[in-house]
This record gives sequence, structure tokens and C-alpha cells, in this order.
Amino acid sequence: MLIATDSLKKHPLAGALVTGESEEEVVFLLEQLKKWLPSAVTFMTIDFSTRLEAGVNLVFPNILVQKCVFHAIQLLTRGLLKEFTKIKKEYLLNHIKEWKALRKYTLSLEKDDLTAELSPFQFNDVELAKEIYGKLRCCVTLQDSQQIEQALLSLFSTPLFNNWEGKRVFASKYEAIFAKRNFTFSKKSIKYIVPMIYKGFRAAIREIRKKVEEKKSRFNKAKYLVLMNPVNMKPYHRRKLRKYLKEFPWLRPYRKLLVKFYYQFRVPPEKRVSLSFLSRLISDASHTWLKAAVQTLIEHEEKVFRYQCVSEKFPKVKYSKSIKVVNESVNKLVSQLYQTQCGMRTLENIRMRVSNRLDCPIIISPALVEKVK
Repeated sequence: MLIATDSLKKHPLAGALVTGESEEEVVFLLEQLKKWLPSAVTFMTIDFSTRLEAGVNLVFPNILVQKCVFHAIQLLTRGLLKEFTKIKKEYLLNHIKEWKALRKYTLSLEKDDLTAELSPFQFNDVELAKEIYGKLRCCVTLQDSQQIEQALLSLFSTPLFNNWEGKRVFASKYEAIFAKRNFTFSKKSIKYIVPMIYKGFRAAIREIRKKVEEKKSRFNKAKYLVLMNPVNMKPYHRRKLRKYLKEFPWLRPYRKLLVKFYYQFRVPPEKRVSLSFLSRLISDASHTWLKAAVQTLIEHEEKVFRYQCVSEKFPKVKYSKSIKVVNESVNKLVSQLYQTQCGMRTLENIRMRVSNRLDCPIIISPALVEKVK
């Protein structure tokens, strides 16, 4: 459905039930709107749809087009969310997957599944844990129990083991085998000790994996704080953001540039800077959504900030914040009506109910009529 709204009066002017937001359907609504309006249209606020803009340019070629500020901010923040999700997958989710893969691999080896294969790990700590596990297996597969004990003690004194993050958990599990269960290295007890050593190793890597999962959880909270408009932030938001930026310092450049972007909407035109600084947000490896968002904002910069010169262009028009955003409240009314779905069995019923709810004329696109036949 397409709806045209009076930005100053904040009231819908007309709407159309259409097959989609195509250029043809936009032209259909605007042509009808042009006939109904008592005066010429000089200024219009739209979102970043190219089809919508093409339709507007065909019907109203000489008007000033304002790109919705809300959609401009949404465009960039959605792109950044996609970028953060990509980063989370690469550095956190893949990290967790590797820990799980290592655990599965160790279980396969202990079941004598010689077909188990494992590709090299991306993360150094997982690769280190794999190397330690390999050395543990070399130790516990020795024939003599005393040799196993000596080999393990030698391993525990190596820099490789001492630099391992899971050392503390593994050491506590290893000591518990002998302290709590009163085991000693002997030919009889070795068959019980070895499985517990393996379990101790898996307990250690599970603990490390939990830390990564907790970090992922904190990152999920951090990314939304990074995207927040400073104007809307409360003191506790700022405290949390500072805390998260210490943990994820690589988020600082994103935050700095985003704050600068938000600031451009609060300063007068003479103090505003070009949005070209947003290009620093992207690289060759960036998510395509973020690249597209930055490129779109830079290309349409003049139209995004056109609301700042309304007073100069139209001295008789009293400035209103509503001219810089598309009125989304009308869409909420339509959504509420759709959820009830009372009597919406035919296009005519839908047209009548939406028209009554919005208090404006609603027309039906011929293409839609043809489609539902």
C-alpha cells in the first residue's frame, strides 16, 4: 500500500492499494493525487527507494525532494548491524564452532575412530589446545604407568602447557583424580585415570568456550549501544558503552564516526561537513549492506539535509520537524487494521475500511484488480 501524507498537518492525503512499490504504481497514485490537490506540490519527503523517487520525478519533475532523515539513519545503522554480525560470526561464532569441533575430534579419537579428520584451526588458542591434546595422548599411550606419570609431569612443566589458558581448570581436574579418588599410577588404575585426564582436558576447553560465549553475549549488547544516538543516551548507557569499548576497542572508530554522523543533523548548514568521512567505515572486506549504505548516503547527501534550507526556499512555510521524516504513524494504523482483518474479504472492503480509518481517499490500482481476478 502507498500513502501520501501532508507533512505539515501530519494527516494522510490519499492512498492506493497496489501490487507493490513499483515506479508504475507510484505514478498511478501521484497522478491521482495531483488532480485532487488544490495547489501545486513544491516539496516532498520520501525514503531511499529508487522506484519511488523515479515515480515522483515523472509526476512532479520540478519539486524539491527531501530524503527522510529517519531512513537515512536507519540505512546506516542497518548496514553497521550487518557489519557487526559479520564480525561476530568471523571472530566469535567461528571461534565457538572451533572449540566444539575440537571437543568432537577428541571424542572420536578416544573411540578409536581413525577416520576423524580436522582441518587447521583459524584461532591460535584452539590450535594450541589441539597441540596440548596431542601431547597428552602421546603421554597416556605409553606402555608403562610410571612412564606415563613422568611424561605427564614433564609436559606440565613445559612453556607450552604453562601458557595455555586452560591450564588452571585442567590442573584442578587432574589433581582431583588423585586427591579425591585416591588413585595412584599403577597398571591396574591407569585404565581409569586416562579417561579422567581426557575429561579434564574437555572441561578446560569447555571453560574457555564459555568465556567466548559470554564475550559474544556482551558484544550483542555492545553493538546496540555503539549505534545509539548520543542525544538519546542516559548516563547508564554511557557507563555501559565505556565499559564495552574497553573490552572491544576496535569498535571505537565505528562509534566515533557514527557520533560525527549524528552530529551533522544538529548543526546549522554552514557548520556541517561532507558525509564523505563515512567512507572510513568501509573496506574491501566490509559487508555489502554497509558499503551500499555509505555510498547511498554520500550520493544523496544534499537531499538528506535539504530540510535545513526550507525556510530560505519557502519563507512563508513555517518550519516543522515533520518535513524531514516520512510519517510512519499512518503505517502503524494500517498495520493495526490488518491485524484485526475484520471484513477484509474483497478489495472494496479493504479500501473502505482503510479509507475510514485514515480519513482520506483510498484508490485501487488497476494492476491489483487484474492480479486478483
